Amino acid sequence: MTHATQIIRHVSATEVATLDDLLNSAVEGVIPDALARSQGIRVTRVGPGDYLVETAPDVPCGYTVYEQH
Repeated sequence: MTHATQIIRHVSATEVATLDDLLNSAVEGVIPDALARSQGIRVTRVGPGDYLVETAPDVPCGYTVYEQH
Protein backbone atom coordinates (compact mmCIF):
# COMPACT_ATOMS: atom_id res chain seq x y z
CA MET A 1 0.00 0.00 0.00
CA THR A 2 1.44 3.40 -1.01
CA HIS A 3 0.65 6.70 0.68
CA ALA A 4 1.51 9.87 -1.22
CA THR A 5 1.16 12.26 1.70
CA GLN A 6 4.02 12.54 4.16
CA ILE A 7 3.46 13.32 7.81
CA ILE A 8 5.48 16.44 8.59
CA ARG A 9 6.15 18.19 11.89
CA HIS A 10 7.95 21.52 12.15
CA VAL A 11 10.21 22.03 15.19
CA SER A 12 11.71 25.36 16.15
CA ALA A 13 13.50 26.41 19.35
CA THR A 14 16.23 28.76 20.53
CA GLU A 15 17.57 26.66 23.43
CA VAL A 16 19.37 23.36 22.87
CA ALA A 17 17.65 21.53 25.75
CA THR A 18 14.23 22.60 24.50
CA LEU A 19 15.14 21.69 20.92
CA ASP A 20 16.23 18.18 21.94
CA ASP A 21 12.95 17.59 23.77
CA LEU A 22 10.89 18.94 20.87
CA LEU A 23 12.77 16.86 18.30
CA ASN A 24 12.39 13.71 20.38
CA SER A 25 8.65 14.37 20.77
CA ALA A 26 8.25 15.04 17.04
CA VAL A 27 10.05 11.83 16.08
CA GLU A 28 7.99 9.83 18.60
CA GLY A 29 4.86 11.46 17.16
CA VAL A 30 5.52 10.33 13.58
CA ILE A 31 6.66 6.78 14.44
CA PRO A 32 3.13 5.28 14.27
CA ASP A 33 2.53 6.84 10.85
CA ALA A 34 5.94 5.77 9.56
CA LEU A 35 5.33 2.19 10.70
CA ALA A 36 1.84 2.15 9.18
CA ARG A 37 3.36 3.31 5.87
CA SER A 38 6.42 1.02 6.13
CA GLN A 39 8.60 4.12 5.88
CA GLY A 40 11.44 5.61 7.84
CA ILE A 41 11.78 9.08 9.32
CA ARG A 42 13.84 12.01 8.05
CA VAL A 43 14.90 14.89 10.32
CA THR A 44 16.14 17.85 8.29
CA ARG A 45 17.81 20.94 9.72
CA VAL A 46 16.52 23.84 7.63
CA GLY A 47 18.04 26.63 9.70
CA PRO A 48 19.43 27.50 13.13
CA GLY A 49 17.13 25.76 15.62
CA ASP A 50 14.67 24.97 12.83
CA TYR A 51 13.91 21.37 11.77
CA LEU A 52 11.41 19.32 9.79
CA VAL A 53 10.53 15.80 10.95
CA GLU A 54 8.75 13.71 8.34
CA THR A 55 7.91 10.22 7.19
CA ALA A 56 10.08 9.35 4.20
CA PRO A 57 9.38 6.61 1.65
CA ASP A 58 13.07 6.57 0.63
CA VAL A 59 14.21 5.83 4.22
CA PRO A 60 13.93 2.17 5.25
CA CYS A 61 11.26 1.41 7.82
CA GLY A 62 12.72 1.45 11.32
CA TYR A 63 15.43 4.00 10.49
CA THR A 64 15.77 7.70 11.18
CA VAL A 65 18.14 9.81 9.08
CA TYR A 66 19.39 13.29 9.87
CA GLU A 67 20.16 15.84 7.14
CA GLN A 68 21.07 19.48 6.85
CA HIS A 69 19.85 21.84 4.12
